Amino acid sequence: MAKKQLGIALIGCGGNMRGAHIPRIQKDGSVDLTAVVDTSEEQAKALMGRWGKEVPFYTDYRKMIRAHDLDAIMISSPHSMHYEQAKHALGQGLHVLVEKPLTISSKHTRSLILQADKKGKILLVSYQRNFMAPHLYARELIQQGVIGEIRGVVSYVTQNWGGVKGWRLVPELSGGGMFLDTGSHLVASTLWITGLEPLEVSAFLDNVDKDVDINMVVNVRFKGGAYGTLNTFGNAKVHDERIAIHGSEGCIVFHLHQWAVKSVLVNDEPMQIPKRIQENTPDAAFFRMIRNGGKGYELPHFALAVAQVSEAAYKSVEQGKPVKVARI
Repeated sequence: MAKKQLGIALIGCGGNMRGAHIPRIQKDGSVDLTAVVDTSEEQAKALMGRWGKEVPFYTDYRKMIRAHDLDAIMISSPHSMHYEQAKHALGQGLHVLVEKPLTISSKHTRSLILQADKKGKILLVSYQRNFMAPHLYARELIQQGVIGEIRGVVSYVTQNWGGVKGWRLVPELSGGGMFLDTGSHLVASTLWITGLEPLEVSAFLDNVDKDVDINMVVNVRFKGGAYGTLNTFGNAKVHDERIAIHGSEGCIVFHLHQWAVKSVLVNDEPMQIPKRIQENTPDAAFFRMIRNGGKGYELPHFALAVAQVSEAAYKSVEQGKPVKVARI
């Protein structure tokens, strides 16, 4: 049976949209790239070159949405713009995929989740790790109680932000530095896999002479008595990432290096992933859920916890003391 053809428009034509999302859209084979939005026509032309043909180009996403019959919007713009863009698209009855983080505000994140629920639309945050087979299976194991009650988590990610340029280093556009950017993947994975609910945060930050955070150490107290650390180091040489989840009956330890999963250990033995657990991407899942009426979709409540931890972390640095996570 042929896939239903979907009409998709893109907001943001930068390197992430060109290098990550365009190949996934092409792989689907039944997605019509209807139009694109960017402040730079040069960026839009580069994306069209990657797509293989020209499509209508706009600088105003509202005008674009009015002009076309669409099923969904995909957003990869500066973090501070996500909320207004996603809010408008949902308000126009469109499904929305948003690059991480969903927003830079817990209040705005909660608002989008409520709006998507009310409208009956899919709001998906593009956290790739949540669609990787080891992460999917680890979440299942924890939900089944295989490692018992979670006692603690130790998570970190490193990256070389020495060459980072553009809006990511502008606080008004990015909302924060590496912790809110690459670190958002780490925080989201840890919270999504474990289901832990953050209660209090204590954080330390080093800008390394930038206008945004480069290194950050974040200590978290969770509901139920678990504790953890969520750390980002942006002046390292290469990407390295670990998530160690320790429970009363065992542990699960992830190691990613240079953006690939190197190993996942369950009680110090290699994880054996059942064949029924299928590797996926956010884009493929997004298209499938649109076509099947939302089967398998979950509202991104974990993204609210991500926003709450991030807000509390920056507030803790500002105030120089532990901060309780805001309940909205």
